[in-house]
Amino acid sequence: MAYLRFNLDLAIPLNGAVADGAQPKDIISQLPLELQTKIAGFATEIRRAKKYAVRINEGLANEEHTVTANFHVCRHDEGKSCELQEI
Repeated sequence: MAYLRFNLDLAIPLNGAVADGAQPKDIISQLPLELQTKIAGFATEIRRAKKYAVRINEGLANEEHTVTANFHVCRHDEGKSCELQEI
């Protein structure tokens, strides 16, 4: 069976400091203005697409976890761990 698969990994610098435990709206507000207006709609479309996603080889030893969508605030350069946010 053929699958349409997406793998996306973007590191977008934030304009200001985002506090630990920040909520998605706080994180989005730190993005450049041109992205702020599009990110919320992008996340909505990802949620819609996620409803149709399936695990490849579900129940088998080689099952792939292919129903994930998330983003995180990466703080590795500050010596801290990442803050995962589920989409």
